[in-house]
Amino acid sequence: MIVISAGLASAVQGQYTGASATLDNNTIQIGDQVSFNITVTVPGGSRLQWPMLLDTLAGNVEILKKSGVDTVSSVKDQFTLKQALTITSFDSGSYVIRPIRFNYARPGDTVTYFTETAPVTLNVQTIETDPAQDIKPIKPPLAAPVTFREMLPWIGLALLILALAALVYFYLKMRKKAKPVVTTRLKPSIPPYEAAVEALESLRLKKLWQSGRVKEYYSEMTDIVREYIELRFPVRALEMTTGEIDAALRQTEINSSARDKLNKVLTLADLVKFAKEQPLPLENDLSLNQCMDFVRETKPGKDLEPLQAGQTELVEQHIEK
Repeated sequence: MIVISAGLASAVQGQYTGASATLDNNTIQIGDQVSFNITVTVPGGSRLQWPMLLDTLAGNVEILKKSGVDTVSSVKDQFTLKQALTITSFDSGSYVIRPIRFNYARPGDTVTYFTETAPVTLNVQTIETDPAQDIKPIKPPLAAPVTFREMLPWIGLALLILALAALVYFYLKMRKKAKPVVTTRLKPSIPPYEAAVEALESLRLKKLWQSGRVKEYYSEMTDIVREYIELRFPVRALEMTTGEIDAALRQTEINSSARDKLNKVLTLADLVKFAKEQPLPLENDLSLNQCMDFVRETKPGKDLEPLQAGQTELVEQHIEK
C-alpha cells in the first residue's frame, strides 16, 4: 500500500480518483521522440497494481525508454503516482493510444476497483521533400535502441542459468540434510508478552531513527508487534495489511483504545516504508510507546495496565500543539 500527498492541489482534493495520459506534443515527424506521461490518483491506503507496458503502445508506436514510477503528491487520504515513457514511430499516420487501466484495492475491501486514462492520439508526419531541389547525399543510418523483444532471449537464458544454479544449491543443501534456519524477533523461550516488551526495549536502545535509519526503525517495530499478535491472538498478522489487522482484531476481546494505538502506528509505518514519510522525532518515540502500551494492554490474565506516568498522552498533546 502507498499513501501519497497532493502536489497537484487542484486535481487531488477530496477523494478524487482518476488516471490521465498526456503527450508533450501530439504531432511529431517520423523518428522524432516525445514524452508520454501517465498519472494516476487513488484513495489513501489502496494497493495499486501498475500495468506492465512492453515495447509498443499502439500500432507502430514504440516505447524507447521508461522512467521509474515516482510519487507526485501524498496526503493521508490519497496518493498520486506518475511515470514518463519516451516513445517514437517510424511510420507516418495517426495512432490512437488505447486507455491504460489501473486496478486497485482499498484496505479491508474485497472489491477490486479500477480507473483508466482517456485515449490519446499521436500524429506522425512524413518529412516534406521538394523534387525541384538538387539531390543531396544520403545520411548514414541511425542507431536504433535495443528493444525488450530483442533482449528477451538473453533474459530467458539468464533465468534458465539462475534456475539451474538454484536447483544445484538446493540439491546440495538437501544432501547435507541441513535444518532450515528459523528467524524471529521474539525469544521463543519466554512468554510472548515478555518477549515483545524485551524486543521493543532493545529496539529503543538501538537508536535507529536518531541515526537516520527511520524506515528500518519502523519496519523492525511493526514486525515485533505483528509477531506478538500472531502468538497472542488467532490473527495471521505477518501476512495481513494494516486494514486487515484492524478488522481481525475487532473480532477479539481487545478494547478500542488498544486497537486505535496499534492502528496509528501501523498506518504511520506504512507511510514511512512506502511513501517516504519523515515523522517528527516525537512521533518516532510516541510510536514505540504506543506499541508498548498495546502489548501491556493485551497481556493475558491481567487487567489493563496504566501508562507510565501518562507518557503517551503527554507526547500526543505536545504533537497536537
